[in-house]
Amino acid sequence: MFLKFLTFLGFGLASVSALHAEEEIVVQLNTRTFYAGEDFSGRDSDAKFLPINRLDWLNEMLKEIPLLDNTVIHIKQLNPGSDSLWSPTGPGGGYPYPEPIPNHLRLPGYTVHSSGQDGFRLLYLTPKSSQKQYAIGCTAERDSNTYEWCGLRARYPLDPLVMVLTRIYNPPSMDQLDAFFKEIAELTVGIALCLDVTDQNEKNAQQSVREYLTEEAEIRCADGLTS
Repeated sequence: MFLKFLTFLGFGLASVSALHAEEEIVVQLNTRTFYAGEDFSGRDSDAKFLPINRLDWLNEMLKEIPLLDNTVIHIKQLNPGSDSLWSPTGPGGGYPYPEPIPNHLRLPGYTVHSSGQDGFRLLYLTPKSSQKQYAIGCTAERDSNTYEWCGLRARYPLDPLVMVLTRIYNPPSMDQLDAFFKEIAELTVGIALCLDVTDQNEKNAQQSVREYLTEEAEIRCADGLTS
């Protein structure tokens, strides 16, 4: 599915190149430069994030991917010193309590912490595998069958102060969540890598991104997620 999507995205970039040939918007997030291709709402008020779904040319393609139903994706620059708070290696000081969390809300393969000693409505899930470079914050009630809402924070492999954030509304059932979270992390980080034009020598950003997306390319956009 990913390959099909990335190939489709590459063709889409080619088709819009003429529309934005004179002004190709890019966004600088810490040490990385990301291609936007067009102006978007909120760019002047917050220079530290790139709202993927506000890019009309890209959002139309994302709507065709069932995995991304009920999601909103941002690429965001963190403030210096905040890396530990958002780190996939632990919940930081905001979620210090492993209890009280009912067993049916403990996702296998993840350490689950709560924000409160007397309640668990806000949960933080950290993968036990160091190969999974993401963490998830979710909400749940005691009688919930699955999480109500989640925010997945995936580490961007090329800059520790850049995160790919995905808001997930109506997550699937608990038995599907592990695979679901992994797919979301891989796909969204792959999209960010596709849009990263920092290391391109040419100014034609669309051509640079297309090189990531061709079927013949040896390097896939999602490479490096778990490195």
